[in-house]
Amino acid sequence: MNKSYACNESDQPLEGAKARLEELKESLYQRERELTELLEAEGSPVPPVPQPPCSVLLPTVIHKAHAVCSAVAETRALLDQMIEENRVALIEARDKLDSLQTSKEENNGREDKSTDQERLDEYESSLTLLQETVRGFEVSQLALDCIKTGESPEINDCDAVSELEDILGRGTIQTTEGVKSVGQQLLLLQDQLKQVKEENKKIIENYTSERAMRKKYYNMVEDMKGKIRVFCRIRPVNRTEVAQGGAVAVEKIDDYSVTVETPRGQREFQFDKVFSAEASQDDLFHDTHRLIQSTIDGYNVCIFSYGQTGSGKTFTMVGDKEQKKPGIMPRSFNAIFDLMRENSNKFDFKVSAYMLELYNDRLQDLFASPAGEAHAQSQSHGPSRRVEIKRTRKGVVFAQGAETKEASSAQELYALFQQACANRHISATKMNVESSRSHLIVGIMVESRNLTNGSVSTGKLSLVDLAGSERAAKTGAKDHQLKEANSINKSLSALGDVISALSSDLPHVPYRNSKLTQVMQDSLGGNAKTLMIVNISPSECNLEETLTSLIYATRVKAITNNVQRNVDSKEIAQLKEVIMKLRSGLTVEDEDMI
Repeated sequence: MNKSYACNESDQPLEGAKARLEELKESLYQRERELTELLEAEGSPVPPVPQPPCSVLLPTVIHKAHAVCSAVAETRALLDQMIEENRVALIEARDKLDSLQTSKEENNGREDKSTDQERLDEYESSLTLLQETVRGFEVSQLALDCIKTGESPEINDCDAVSELEDILGRGTIQTTEGVKSVGQQLLLLQDQLKQVKEENKKIIENYTSERAMRKKYYNMVEDMKGKIRVFCRIRPVNRTEVAQGGAVAVEKIDDYSVTVETPRGQREFQFDKVFSAEASQDDLFHDTHRLIQSTIDGYNVCIFSYGQTGSGKTFTMVGDKEQKKPGIMPRSFNAIFDLMRENSNKFDFKVSAYMLELYNDRLQDLFASPAGEAHAQSQSHGPSRRVEIKRTRKGVVFAQGAETKEASSAQELYALFQQACANRHISATKMNVESSRSHLIVGIMVESRNLTNGSVSTGKLSLVDLAGSERAAKTGAKDHQLKEANSINKSLSALGDVISALSSDLPHVPYRNSKLTQVMQDSLGGNAKTLMIVNISPSECNLEETLTSLIYATRVKAITNNVQRNVDSKEIAQLKEVIMKLRSGLTVEDEDMI
């Protein structure tokens, strides 16, 4: 079918309507002139001619329906189906109308006088009915096309109004029925949109919940296998970053995932727990508390913080200056003695501690004040007391030469901790007002004797606050501080080598490359239950350091420790005590040998 034929086909059904419309227009204009003359004669203003209802309702219907179709894919598919079905029905109706008109013209051309009036009336009735049907389909086709494109005829546009009036047939029943039909379809689509949105919301909620549960159970299984647990903590944006106006590049997705916006796109990291900037010290310690119980039960436990300088490591481990928000270390002191009181009727406990710092690749005993150590060195005219890292046959790391002090309460243990922190090296840099210039290692030994069978278990809790990796260009470190920064970065680089070797299951792990890795040997790939807390900055200006920390933390999560409980029977415990007395030159009584 060629184009001209198609045009004639679409124009023929409208010739009668156009003629009738011209008559209606002329009648309307005549009536309007009469009313105008009458009003002018009475001196009254001419009221505006009201717009037909379809001119007001149709644009609103079209815009709302188009918005629904744009939002829901199922609705768009339904609209396309309706357009296609209406187009097919319109073509069929036009074909029937053309056929009926052709038949009528042929009958009129015959000079057969036998054609009665009844048959002519039947033709007229069928013709009128088909014309109305075609107009109805044309109305629907125009409305559906407008809904799909989102375009509506401008009422002030004479051509658009003329086209609309030609198709709608102003004032006809079909116009009202067509608008009602489109309105009903709009209501149906709105209901479908509401249902789809509710279903999508439920699906997203179920997916998020199941995703979180899957990660939780996966982490529990990995923990039972001896995997090192890793927490990620995002600190709040600080004043310097706010002043710089840098964007936030880190976002917590759920309790187990964090995303980072990089120049190459978004990257996602998964950990055993993720804490946002709004998380409190209580929230963090709540998920750490059960490791303190493991120490009481005779296991070796290590909790250490990792991250760039100024990322909040010391705040996480120690807390603020006024101790209004105490960190993991002081909270652990209280938790140890709380658990001891709860089990005092079953066990006899003894708590001792040593506290060291690794400064410029040299271990220093923080219980020995610098002044006291210098005095002891001048009196002996020899080198100061040297602290060395040793391992027992079971692989437990201990500090030989470090002073170990006993504590009978949480307050006494915290007083020892304050004494150690007073001797720690700190200084101000551009990145941190109180930057730690050394790695802090706090070792707490808890010995428990079972009052029923006499067995003895010894647990060790290692709390490590690592100094942060630094860039001299950012921190402004010079001279002495630059030397400290180089030592810090060197030890952290050695720690990174150990992490890479363990996560890749390499046959050789370079523990001896740094004293830091020697101190943490039983915590990384050893026999301890280990928790790493990676602290990161959310700011875009620290993006590179944040990515490095997260990548290292992901590797640590792949390391498996061979967790063992340190427990001896009554007889073995007594023999060890005898050996210690003999080595110390003490007299061994007969009852000690029983």
